Amino acid sequence: MANQHAAARLWSLAFAGPPSSQPSAEVDSQVRANITAMLEVDSLDPQYFPRRPALMPQLLQAIDDPEAAAARVSRIIAHDPVLTAEILRLANSSHLCVAPIDTIQRAIVVCGAEVLRGMLATAMLRPVFRASRKNFPRVPRMLWHRTERATRAAEQYALQVRPGDRFEAQMAVLLRALGPLAVYGATLDVYGRNPQVGPNPALCSELLVTRAAKASVRIAHDWQMTPRLIAALEGAADEPLSQVLLVGELFGTAASLQSYRSVTSDELQEFLAAAQLPPAQTAALWQSLHRIGGPRG
Repeated sequence: MANQHAAARLWSLAFAGPPSSQPSAEVDSQVRANITAMLEVDSLDPQYFPRRPALMPQLLQAIDDPEAAAARVSRIIAHDPVLTAEILRLANSSHLCVAPIDTIQRAIVVCGAEVLRGMLATAMLRPVFRASRKNFPRVPRMLWHRTERATRAAEQYALQVRPGDRFEAQMAVLLRALGPLAVYGATLDVYGRNPQVGPNPALCSELLVTRAAKASVRIAHDWQMTPRLIAALEGAADEPLSQVLLVGELFGTAASLQSYRSVTSDELQEFLAAAQLPPAQTAALWQSLHRIGGPRG
């Protein structure tokens, strides 16, 4: 519940702005129905649901293979200059970096396979969040800003409680972030087909809170993610990753709200306390998020 409350605050900020026309219950009801129909079709529309990055299975398999040499992995990454640049950026911003990293091979040696897997997943998904819509272009940027922090918090929490789940914790957060993006795209398209009705920011925010989680699960199924990741996205109580995902998102959202100066100290403490972690653990996780830069754009 605390996660939904915190997310609602962030989406309200992302969609901030007066509606173009006076919203009505009838129009809002029709918009909800249209969006539900668009998101729940049997075949996922790539216009709203992103395709799995083509290199993802190949790269993750190569890094999982202890026999795979650094040179082999670096050659795979080198086929995509944009991916190469993003991996080097992430490697150089890592807390493990003590000297400049200028090659993928060096990044593999310095960071290790487990850390690099998370960087690869992050680098492959980041382009999906680039704003391309005229209405509310801040939403994808703010969503990615939150996702970076949530991924970091989930990773650090997993290292404390289930070190073997470090990569799965990062993947769970990244997959969860695709749901709001899908709902955002569908929402703006519904309004775009009805230009006489301006977007209702309050409804847009509500739809991300209420529809995004289900969209994330559908994407995870479509991408053929592991049963554990799907169970975590569904909030299965018997899946430890569910708690890791909850903590990561809660801390990531709180950190974003603080970055945008949209939360009081008391509210911040209330959000963090909802994770029900020991005070020392809460403080350590929160401190780890301050190594990430502030919002851009």
